[in-house]
Amino acid sequence: MMLAVIVLTGCGDKEVSYTDTGMAAIESLDYTGALEAFDSAEEAGENMRLILRGRGMVYMAQLRYDEAIDAFTQALNLSTGVPESLDYDLNYYLAAAYYKAGRLEDAHGVYDAILTLKSGEYNAHYLRGIVSLEMGDYESALEDFRKAISLNDGDCDMIIDVYQILAAQGYKEAGRDIISECIASHSDISDYDYGRFEYYLGNFDSAKTYLENADKGDSAQITLFLGRTYEALGDYNYAISLYNTYLDKNHNAPNIYNQMGLCQMKMERYAEALSSFQAGMNTEDKSIMQTLKYNEIVAYEYMREFRTAANLMKDYIALYPDDAAALREYEFLKTR
Repeated sequence: MMLAVIVLTGCGDKEVSYTDTGMAAIESLDYTGALEAFDSAEEAGENMRLILRGRGMVYMAQLRYDEAIDAFTQALNLSTGVPESLDYDLNYYLAAAYYKAGRLEDAHGVYDAILTLKSGEYNAHYLRGIVSLEMGDYESALEDFRKAISLNDGDCDMIIDVYQILAAQGYKEAGRDIISECIASHSDISDYDYGRFEYYLGNFDSAKTYLENADKGDSAQITLFLGRTYEALGDYNYAISLYNTYLDKNHNAPNIYNQMGLCQMKMERYAEALSSFQAGMNTEDKSIMQTLKYNEIVAYEYMREFRTAANLMKDYIALYPDDAAALREYEFLKTR
C-alpha cells in the first residue's frame, strides 16, 4: 500500500491525504500511481466522492470513458440531495465523459440538468452550445453561445473561443458577427482586445495598430498577437525579432517559444524551430507541454530525422493517447 506523504512546514509536520497524492500524480501524468493512491485513500476511509472523482479523471485520461462515466455517476449518487459545488463539478466531468464517449445527447442532458438548477451558469451554456453544434443544431448552439457571452459580461476570451469553434465547424461568418456585435455593444474594449478582434476579423493592419498601442501590462500576450499579426502580414523576420526581444528579458514564456518555432517552420528554418520548441519545453511553465512535444516531432520530421520523430511520437502517444491526429502520424512515421 502507498504511504501518505509527509510535508515539512514551519509549524510542524502536515500529512497529505492519499487523495491529494493521487491528484498530484494526475498532474504529473502518473496515472498508475494515481489509481494506487486512490485505492489507498479508500482503504483509509477518505472522502469517497473525491476518490471517485479522481478515478474518473484518470479513466478520462486513459480513454476509459465508460468507467469514467460510472465513477462520476457513483460519486453523484453519494450526494446528500442538496446540490453543492462538488455536485456541479462532478456533473461537468460527467458531461465531458459523455462527450468524449460520443454520447452527445447524454452530455446535452447533463448540461440541461445543470441549467435547470442554475440558469446563470455561463459555462454550461457555452459547453451545451458546443454539443448542440456537433449535433447539427446550429440555432440552439448560437443561442447558447450568445447567452454564455451575455452572462459572462462580454468576456473577450470567450468571444474569441466561440469564434474559433464556429469557424472550425464552417460558420466563420457567424463567428465574425459575434465579434462585431461585441465591438458594437461595448465602448470600454482595451486596445489589446480590440487588436485581437481585428486579428480574427482579418483586419491585420488595424490589429497591428491597436496592439502596438496596447498597455504593455500583459506583454506576453500582446507580443504573441502582435507577432502573429506581423506573420499574417508576411513580415516573418520582424515577428521573430519581437519574440526574441521579449525572450531576452522573460525566459519562462513557452507560448512565445512555441509561436517563434511555428514562425521559423514557415520560414523553413527547421533546426531553429526545433531549438525554439525545446527551449519552451525547458521552461518552468508546463502548461502547453503537449503542444511543444508534438511540434518538436513535426520539426524532426521536416528535418527528415524520421527515426527520432517516430521514437518521440511513441512516447507522446503513451502520454496523450486521445490525440487521434498523432496516432495517424505515428502510423506514417513507422513506415519511414
